Amino acid sequence: MSILKRYAKVPALLTVAGLIAALPSPASAQGGINLVPWAGVYIPTRNEIGDLDNALSRDISVIGGARLTFWGTGRLGFEATGGYAPARISDETINETGNTDLLVASARLLLALSPVTNSVGFYIAAGPALLARGGNPFDEDRSSTDFGGTAGVGLRFALGESGRTALRLDIEDYFYNGDFGGGDDFQNDLVASLGLSIALGGRADSDEP
Repeated sequence: MSILKRYAKVPALLTVAGLIAALPSPASAQGGINLVPWAGVYIPTRNEIGDLDNALSRDISVIGGARLTFWGTGRLGFEATGGYAPARISDETINETGNTDLLVASARLLLALSPVTNSVGFYIAAGPALLARGGNPFDEDRSSTDFGGTAGVGLRFALGESGRTALRLDIEDYFYNGDFGGGDDFQNDLVASLGLSIALGGRADSDEP
């Protein structure tokens, strides 16, 4: 009888072991990696360069790129962003235009001000940034790279109950010292963009912000 009782416990132990194996691990259940292709508008706030004899105007242009976002187990996340804008510049004295071919890259720390699993989420972000131009308004063969920073805010709107895809609205400010032919001057460039967030793996824990 003791042998039968011992073996009678085996199915129950196997069932418990199966349930434990089926539970998601904390890392996969609470983490989330997302790819976000995006497009938007590039807005230089300081759009006049030079003196009256050689005035240049930095025009508003389109911009597009992609983000790779990781949300951890709490309110903090990390994001790498890359984008390209033609960044048109016009010469007001002779009414000519040209592109400076601006490449932007940033590594941002994200802070969720609402749980990332909410159907609507709000977050702020900041981090270092690089801005590389393929041409100079006064010398098309001379490129330049500026190091600066970026800060911004964003909204995330989940699509469907799973929330594995979402729309993102981001507004970013890139600040740096840029030389557009008249020496280094402090610049503020705004980027307003709309993106589609696509989950690549994991998910955010519904019990954690």
